[in-house]
Amino acid sequence: MSAFDTLSKKEEKAAEALAKKEKRAAEALAKKEKRAAEALAKKEKRATEALARKEKRAAEKVEALKNKSPIITIEDAESSATEWLGSSPSIMRNWLVAAIMDEEQHRDIGKVLANAAEVHVARWLTEKSGRNVTCVTGKSWDGVTDDDNKPNVRAQFKFRMGGWHFETTRRNSKKNEQTNSTGHVAYSKGEFDMVAIFKPSSSFGITNSTIRCIPVSALINPSKPEQLVTRINASIRKIYDNDAKTDEVIKMIYQTLPLPLD
Repeated sequence: MSAFDTLSKKEEKAAEALAKKEKRAAEALAKKEKRAAEALAKKEKRATEALARKEKRAAEKVEALKNKSPIITIEDAESSATEWLGSSPSIMRNWLVAAIMDEEQHRDIGKVLANAAEVHVARWLTEKSGRNVTCVTGKSWDGVTDDDNKPNVRAQFKFRMGGWHFETTRRNSKKNEQTNSTGHVAYSKGEFDMVAIFKPSSSFGITNSTIRCIPVSALINPSKPEQLVTRINASIRKIYDNDAKTDEVIKMIYQTLPLPLD
């Protein structure tokens, strides 16, 4: 073998070694760039998720501020208490004023005022429908027409300040187990004809309160047609939470013409 051939082989081996070295360097660089890209992607993902969480918390704060009970003055509380219990001092009146002023007690006010609110709603329905509506006890409805006109209308009354939950207060007994899939006992669809929801003013008074009427047909549970829903959801509330729809429901349910509504 000539010296020229030996030199050529050495150069060839050197070239191969250089090519391998360059290949390894390129592969190492590619891996490094890939790891850097992955790290950057993870960093960007974490930043995006952190921003999303921050925006969610901000939105929740805004919503909380919207739902926050307005400031109630002692004058407002006194005025509301007078509407329900008169102006004479009493233990009950003192409690109600204190409860109205204390947001922690707001959930209890509806329980205490529910029966009085039923009387108010019955009078209101009498005026709006032109038919006499009286309060009853021991039934699945709270008010019923007692005139000679037909059909008789059975109405369930609810005192609601915030959400429109709609479960009953019956015991979770063996008798009611088929109506208790969510921890609440659901009404059956044939127990009454209409629901009237009393919404007090922001200071729990009668003045500036509203009453909304919803027919039972709008409250049937689609997954259990023999039962009513245990909560009136936002889509139903959007339809019925206005004066025009309430007037329409009263005309439809009570079926007497002419009405004081006209």
